[in-house]
Amino acid sequence: MSSLSLRTMPQVPCLRCRATSHRYISTKALLAEGEETPFTKHCRNYENKYQVLQTDIQKLKDQMQELHRDLTKHHSLIHTDSTKEILERSVHIDEQIEAQYSAMQNLRTMFEEAWEETFRRVTNEQEIYEAQLHDLLQLKQENLYLMTIARHIGPYIMSIAKVRERLDPRFQEPKEPEDGCTEIMLKICEDNTVTHEAQHRELFHSLQSGFTQN
Repeated sequence: MSSLSLRTMPQVPCLRCRATSHRYISTKALLAEGEETPFTKHCRNYENKYQVLQTDIQKLKDQMQELHRDLTKHHSLIHTDSTKEILERSVHIDEQIEAQYSAMQNLRTMFEEAWEETFRRVTNEQEIYEAQLHDLLQLKQENLYLMTIARHIGPYIMSIAKVRERLDPRFQEPKEPEDGCTEIMLKICEDNTVTHEAQHRELFHSLQSGFTQN
């Protein structure tokens, strides 16, 4: 009888126990979110049926252990109907498990299509997000070029403004020049203005080429 004892029954690996526990915790957390989807509806239905099957299996295990104990320790006479009943219930449970497993296999296609769509949506959102970051960095770089241009042309603009103020009659003293010094100074100011404007154009074109290259 030892060959038929419960010791020879296949034991569930500890890894599978941890997987079942993880599945239960993850499912509980998913259902707690409250969002009603085809998958959450399936999970709720699955958990209910699984608990029923698990309870039935546990009852059969307890009953079988009791029969085994009576047979090996107490040497009691066991009625054949007891083992027949366990076997019949076991066959019935096996049919239920097979039906549940087959139903889940049929749902696989539907869920895989939904998962693929979700995967595409998430991938698209990630690409859009990365593109947004790239656009901001591009704007930042362009703005840095503008800041550089502004810092370089600022002094030239101020210098040109001062020269024009000197050349504008509205800002000049209303008196006749005593000698040719004033005319010489005006000529120097005009030359400086032309020089500043040429330097400004050269700098602007140089920095503008940076925009086109970037």
